[in-house]
Amino acid sequence: MRSRVIVARRLLALVAVAGGLCSTAVAVAQDADPSIWSGVYSKPQAERGKVRFLSECATCHNFDLQGQGTRGPALTGAPFMTDWETQDLKSLFAKIQRMPLNNPASLPDAVYMDIMTYILQVNAFPEGERDLSADALEGIRIVKRDAGKLVVNFAIVEMVGCLAQRPDHRWVLTSAGEPVVSRDQPLTGDELKKAAARPLGSDQFLLVSVLPFKPNAYQGQKVSAKGLFYKTPGENRLNVTSLQPVASNCVNDAP
Repeated sequence: MRSRVIVARRLLALVAVAGGLCSTAVAVAQDADPSIWSGVYSKPQAERGKVRFLSECATCHNFDLQGQGTRGPALTGAPFMTDWETQDLKSLFAKIQRMPLNNPASLPDAVYMDIMTYILQVNAFPEGERDLSADALEGIRIVKRDAGKLVVNFAIVEMVGCLAQRPDHRWVLTSAGEPVVSRDQPLTGDELKKAAARPLGSDQFLLVSVLPFKPNAYQGQKVSAKGLFYKTPGENRLNVTSLQPVASNCVNDAP
């Protein structure tokens, strides 16, 4: 089992490199990492960013950051967290620098930085005393206040969800709940009972290397899946190391 995990880890790392993605191959955020909840930007910086956002970005992302459909995604609330949760600010900044699509990198980096801090402000990440600078972005991750241990790419995680097969015959975990950092072993009997009561969620993960676990036997059931976690905007994968049914029907049994 350990050799499977090592091979899977290397394969996922190659996928990330091939796709031009920058991921941190660590299991959990270290205590030394700066927290986005500690106040990483200043109020004046966000105010400057608001002025430039309204003049440069609102046409595609709307004045309230709710987006303009296919023209520009929402930059606040659940859609923003779905796209960017667990990503660091360096990745978000690189994305913003490529805007607008018809004239990328047309603004000074300092302006892009101000715009990003305004987006953080709108998403209720707190202000601090100092302006945010480019050399401080790496390691500051976008995470919910109550997230506990931060799950990042290539961590071994466990999550519950509904097992389904797509029309292209690939297996997915739908209605996936919050992932939790875990050890690389199947759940015990008591752990399976607790997993059955855990709430479902709204995420979906493509299950990689799942066929050895005979997913046909559990189709449509609520399952616990363990494996290597890989999540970026537009792509969620779990390289499976364990798949166990926890309920015959995929319903939300949590109170």
